Amino acid sequence: MKKTKIAMALSILILTALVLTSCEVHFGNNRAYVQWYVIAVPVIVFVIACLVIAGVVLSKNTYVCPECGKRFHPKWYRAMLTPHINSDRVLKCPHCGKKSLCRKED
Repeated sequence: MKKTKIAMALSILILTALVLTSCEVHFGNNRAYVQWYVIAVPVIVFVIACLVIAGVVLSKNTYVCPECGKRFHPKWYRAMLTPHINSDRVLKCPHCGKKSLCRKED
């Protein structure tokens, strides 16, 4: 299931980059033809870098499990990819193993 979500996210990312790129660049009246990967690769790298940075920042937050009350820090990729409502995230507690909406501790 996790690999499917990752594959789906990467597919969407690649398709978005390809859709947003154009092989024809206009500078005034001049036209220049550019290979698609010259535009797509930097876009993909930028989006991946933004997602990783967001995940690292989110993983530094402390979350509290509503089932056992223990505090924990999620892994960066789980913090980035998990569904959330405001600052609360659906996370699996490493202590009790329950998956629930964990509250972010201030």
